[in-house]
Amino acid sequence: MTVRHVVIAGASVAGLSAADALRAGGFDGSITLLSDERLPPYDRPPLSKELLSTEDELELAWLRPTEHYAAQRLDLRLGHAAVGLDIDRRYVITSDGEALPWDAVVVATGSRPKPLVTAEGRALPVLRTAEDLRSLRAAAARYGEVTLVGASFIGLEIAASLRELGVAVTVFGATPLPLGDVVGPEVAADLRDLHLAHRVRMRMGVEVVSVSGSPGAFDVQTADGATRRTPYVVAGVGVQPNDEWLVGSGVELDAGVVCDAAGRTNVPGVWAAGDVAHFDHPLLRERVHVDHWTNAVQQGRLVGDNIVRGEAAEHTGVPYYWTDQYGRRLHSYGRRRRGDEAVVAEGALGTDEYLVLYGAGDAFHCVLSCGRERSLRPYRKLLQRGGTWDEALTLAGRGADVTA
Repeated sequence: MTVRHVVIAGASVAGLSAADALRAGGFDGSITLLSDERLPPYDRPPLSKELLSTEDELELAWLRPTEHYAAQRLDLRLGHAAVGLDIDRRYVITSDGEALPWDAVVVATGSRPKPLVTAEGRALPVLRTAEDLRSLRAAAARYGEVTLVGASFIGLEIAASLRELGVAVTVFGATPLPLGDVVGPEVAADLRDLHLAHRVRMRMGVEVVSVSGSPGAFDVQTADGATRRTPYVVAGVGVQPNDEWLVGSGVELDAGVVCDAAGRTNVPGVWAAGDVAHFDHPLLRERVHVDHWTNAVQQGRLVGDNIVRGEAAEHTGVPYYWTDQYGRRLHSYGRRRRGDEAVVAEGALGTDEYLVLYGAGDAFHCVLSCGRERSLRPYRKLLQRGGTWDEALTLAGRGADVTA
């Protein structure tokens, strides 16, 4: 089938990457980008990092210059979300009731914070949009104290950014250590200690069972029977995919849009990319979400390329993420598995520089760096080609070569 009309649901990093790949590949048909926000597409990672940790006027980082959309003949529709998909008549239904014809659809609607609701039924504040950021900055300035429910990436980044402004911060986490399942107990303990050193009250292993009240006077009740009064509460307990608009459409859903490594769903012509995609990863040999910026770029480009070329090339990139906390930037390639051995190959935990390898048996799973970015490349290449744990440990033994 000749593709002449592409509808991209979500003007996200993944959606824009798909659109750019289509044009770069010579596609000259129509491309419609639907966005649920009224602002032009902007970069989200800075919201919990440098844009929160400053009192300067808010300046968003636009994903593309204003003139880019006209130059690439992209029909960007701000404030028009995708709310339905008709796979028989091949229409995408928008929030303003329009039915857009399609030959190919790219689902790039991303994810959103999991909601937490007060005892009175009001949703607690989260941080996903520019408007959320403005509200959080105003509350931090007004109250000087913020409580975070959830020691996720976003929760820890918010805590670090607010502490740089001198805001008092308490973090409640249901697990004994923050991000323990992601980085392992060794690095998780180091992250906990880093926050404690910056005077964050870390209430780890304490489950929040109820929040009541409103801004200025919230009561946080925990499973141990204690109640804490706090002026402002932010929820940071992870994310969920924006896939509800596809329920009943015929597209397979399972904690996101199910697709293969090429981005193809079970419905011909419907593709998925970015945080919303639940895909079969050839390197990891399992179905995964990779809820991070770099993956969204790579997967979006791949889907755009596959559509314009009529191919089914697979996404085989090594999963990658980074996080900034108190001037430290952690980078990680691969994915730690439960039960992995952790080996500190360079530096030392508790300092500003270390490199940690994760593996088990003969399998090398992951590398994590704090301040040792120059050492990452050979381990990333090893992960990409499916290198062994012994190879990783041998590489770590050649310190001079690793850091060259």
